[in-house]
Amino acid sequence: MAIGLWTLAWPKQLEGSLPRWLHPHKGEPSERELRHKAQKVKERTYDAKLWRMTIQTDGFTGQVRCRLMKMKTLTEGRITYAQKTFGFEMGENVNTLNAWYSIDNRPAKRWQTLSPVLAANRVSLEGASLENPTGGVVLLPEAEIGNARVVTIRANEKSQPREFKLKGFESAVAAARYNGCAADTSFERGKW
Repeated sequence: MAIGLWTLAWPKQLEGSLPRWLHPHKGEPSERELRHKAQKVKERTYDAKLWRMTIQTDGFTGQVRCRLMKMKTLTEGRITYAQKTFGFEMGENVNTLNAWYSIDNRPAKRWQTLSPVLAANRVSLEGASLENPTGGVVLLPEAEIGNARVVTIRANEKSQPREFKLKGFESAVAAARYNGCAADTSFERGKW
């Protein structure tokens, strides 16, 4: 090919197919790349009706952490599950030290009477301040709730009782256990 006074000649490599150095590398990943990928933290989230489970697997330590919660709706707060205990969220700024609860319309009980059971399950209060140590969460052990359908909670004498429906919990916890959360200790409530 000639352009004015200069003559350009194509390299012999470019005649025909593309040169090898232009092809993307499609080789197998190295052992180091595979090891690095396996050591990362992987997180999966599943929704089952109103319940959401998040499963986090640490490839480096082998630790599995699970979070199971019922999403907040207009009529009821969020429900969390960890350490064989339900956490019923009444509102971040609501002090629930004097809260009472009723399970399936049975007589109401004060939730503070369950402190020994919560301590045996190694459950700590949600709040980080001395002014509101509960963080607006009422904690009830799974053994206390059993197969209940509705838990009604009144945060204090001035507030209205709120209902929390537990529909779908059994299938959600079964799905979480099937997906890797077999141990009760793998369930966590706090932020990751």
